[in-house]
Amino acid sequence: MPHTPKPDRAGRGGRGPSGGRDRDPRRDAPARREPPARRSLSGKAPPPRTPGGGQKRRVPKPTLPTERPQLPGGVYRDIRRTTRQDEVDDVAAAVGAAGEAIEDGDLDRAVELLAWASSRAPRSTSIREGLGVAYYLSGQFEEAQRELLAYRRMSGRADQNHLLADSARAVGRTDRVLELVDEMLAAHQAGKVPVDRVVEAVIVQAAIRADGGDYEGALATLDRAPLPAELGTPHGRTWYAAGDIAERMGDTQRAREYFDAVLTVEEDFLDAAERLAALGGSEE
Repeated sequence: MPHTPKPDRAGRGGRGPSGGRDRDPRRDAPARREPPARRSLSGKAPPPRTPGGGQKRRVPKPTLPTERPQLPGGVYRDIRRTTRQDEVDDVAAAVGAAGEAIEDGDLDRAVELLAWASSRAPRSTSIREGLGVAYYLSGQFEEAQRELLAYRRMSGRADQNHLLADSARAVGRTDRVLELVDEMLAAHQAGKVPVDRVVEAVIVQAAIRADGGDYEGALATLDRAPLPAELGTPHGRTWYAAGDIAERMGDTQRAREYFDAVLTVEEDFLDAAERLAALGGSEE
């Protein structure tokens, strides 16, 4: 609390009978007190504040294309709604260029562009989603989690939960995965998430069980995948994962059956043909 000088006998705070005249004011100045160390509610000292009052470091503006690449209408409207009017064109150019960079495999460039765009429009769900995807593709899973969780919270959508689940697996937060998969399955049943993304989320959950040595449980988890009636990529992805798990558990026969089933979906699906041949199976 603030230091309050005690009144002297004359009733004047901090002064002698002369009222402070003819005295060195430094003699009567209260002793300087060091501020108490900040403490958290747990009693532990929090980390020191960052320079600049804890404000986020300004992200340098990257080189932008002279012509803005084409953006989907919904993305552009989102940018206009969440960006200062005088920065809309630059942010839109950065987002469009980032999309092209991802297509070209230049993930560092994509992250640079989207990180700057996010610093100018932090409430844009489209930008937070794109930045999370770029981080995920570049293997920066902690950062991907941060951005995709923000996207999920801001948008109320679960359509990137498969990437969140895989990121959680990568950083050892497997306790989050079941909730993410359950949420995605419910959203799929409500027609809000495409089947291919749900299948990927289920595969992540199965992989976690397999990583823990529960191979039968992992195969049972794959039964949660909502495979459509028409044969297609979701079937191939699910059966490939099942073949991999069966091979890991030493069930060669079952692994052959799964990899053989994958080839009925697509003849050159990943390396299913090579793995089937290595197991003594036939591609025919």
